[in-house]
Amino acid sequence: MHRHLSLGKSRIDLTEGPIFKNLMVFTLPILLGAIVTQLYNVADSIIVGQFVSADALAAVSASSPVMSLINMFLIGLSAGSSVVIAQRVGARDRDALQNAVGTIACLTLLCSLFITVVGLLISRPLLAVLGTPENIFSDSLAYLIVVYLGTTGNMIYQMGSGALRGMGDSTWPFLFLLMCSVLNIVLDLVAVLALGLGVLGVAIATAVSQLVSGIGVLIHLNRGGYGVKVTARTLRLDGRETRQVIGIGLPAAIQNIGNALAALCVQSSVNVFGPAFIAANSIVTKVDDLINIPVMALSTALCTYVGQNMGVFRLDRIKKGINDSILSLCALGVVLCGLLIALRNVFPWLFTDSAEVAAYASDGLFIMSFMCLFHGIDRCLVNAMRGAGKSVVPMITAQFGAFSRIPLAYFLAVKTGDWHGIFYALLIASFLRMAAIAVYYYCGGWKHAVQKFEAQRKQAAQ
Repeated sequence: MHRHLSLGKSRIDLTEGPIFKNLMVFTLPILLGAIVTQLYNVADSIIVGQFVSADALAAVSASSPVMSLINMFLIGLSAGSSVVIAQRVGARDRDALQNAVGTIACLTLLCSLFITVVGLLISRPLLAVLGTPENIFSDSLAYLIVVYLGTTGNMIYQMGSGALRGMGDSTWPFLFLLMCSVLNIVLDLVAVLALGLGVLGVAIATAVSQLVSGIGVLIHLNRGGYGVKVTARTLRLDGRETRQVIGIGLPAAIQNIGNALAALCVQSSVNVFGPAFIAANSIVTKVDDLINIPVMALSTALCTYVGQNMGVFRLDRIKKGINDSILSLCALGVVLCGLLIALRNVFPWLFTDSAEVAAYASDGLFIMSFMCLFHGIDRCLVNAMRGAGKSVVPMITAQFGAFSRIPLAYFLAVKTGDWHGIFYALLIASFLRMAAIAVYYYCGGWKHAVQKFEAQRKQAAQ
């Protein structure tokens, strides 16, 4: 006999009520969180560059690709926890929800221990392979060591936030992210200006702020009226829950890491065209990241929406939510495309005072603007499939798009000597990725996802 789960006041029930309104309310904190993350990254770089030294900024920057891979891995795994929790919440089964939370908490500790040990072992050789300059090597190594030692706090925050979003609460993850960002900046200033710890102080500030946020998430899970507890007694690895969390989260993590590795490979083609073009490509990437924040936020919310509604098997509601999200993002894409085209000669000057760099970036933004027209379709379908528990195919289509960009960049840009090919390569690769997931979804993929989920429900009921 399953204990019934009632939703608390702080959560949004995505299985009931107006679809579009609830999705927008749920999306808003995710959107604000993404904006805070972007602003925090800029502020952190300013503090290091202005108050320590150029070498210190270089040391932190040299460690960034490694940190990025860690965060992408953790964010991918948190997607698995979010979907599994959402499905249990949708089914209103408190016992299953508690079982899932206990499994996720146990996985969090085991994975963080593994990442910490492996990270400490490979930090030095990894920096050597990346060709880190000798004058910043020791600072970069110290930074990475502290970051790896702080993996547990970061992972508790990521997995805990994923669990909260799965339960329909996107507000508290945003508040903890905001607290983490503000605390990090304050600790940066104290460590650098008051204590003179330089790069080491910046790393400690990052680790401490993540740990505080992770503890905050943990306390809130226990006291926030969610009907679950994370204690030593509830830590246990349930085989079924473990398989589902890893089955959804691991492909998402691999997808994130693959995207980052493909971007690093494409960078070699970008480098062929010299420093001015490298700077321009960086500007286009930054503007593209900012423009796509609303797309990322709504599609992330859609993943939880699909998960909750799969829990009660409301297929008509799921399809309507997916269609509404796609239409909304396509309409937004038209607006964003027009905005980029209209302001393509304005945005570059926010980042540079070089006419050559601005000219490159302006053309790049014009080409990239057309990606706005279909990028939302890709994000929505990927997250819809993930919310239904099908994570492998979205990973494959995403990797197809990411890695097809490598030969496209080489043949369209390097072989022809035309730098425009770098931007055309990303545009074409993104379209191919969208087309691949759309063909899969509309030609039987969704039906297979539903059949798989139904089989899992029957197995669990036995």
